[in-house]
Amino acid sequence: MPTPIAHALAGIVVGWIGDPPLLEDRVASWKRPALFAAAAVAPDLDLLVGAHSGPTHGLGAAVITGLAVWAILWRTGWSGKAKTAGATALAYASHTLLDWLGTDSSPPIGIMALWPFSREYYESHLHVFRAVSRRYWLPEFWSSNARALAGELAILLPLVALIFIVRRRRLS
Repeated sequence: MPTPIAHALAGIVVGWIGDPPLLEDRVASWKRPALFAAAAVAPDLDLLVGAHSGPTHGLGAAVITGLAVWAILWRTGWSGKAKTAGATALAYASHTLLDWLGTDSSPPIGIMALWPFSREYYESHLHVFRAVSRRYWLPEFWSSNARALAGELAILLPLVALIFIVRRRRLS
């Protein structure tokens, strides 16, 4: 499964595609990427309760997140709330995609990607991302996770740069 850094970067990329900032929004432009990154990392909060890769990793949870963000933004009077809520749901769903494409070494193998419609665990046969260890006491913890992070950055940083360049050109 990818690192939180990879999830945050993927969430920002997907969010920026779904909800590009307006020209007059340059000052507050950090809020949306922060929201998208937080949404993309949020499914791993299930680690705190020992239920990793379950319902929080499903597409249904992404829809619930989008609806919650829309309700919060509706109360605050945020303009473009539907677009931001949809982009946040997509950023959350990017976590599902990355974990599905990741190597899972902890049972149950895979993620509950189709929750609430299915409680089955799914894993892609195409392992794009290396497994990340949470066993900090092992000697290879840092070196193994550093290699996994380097691979993730090699894939995701060019996407972040591309989206950033396209955004800058549209704002100019």
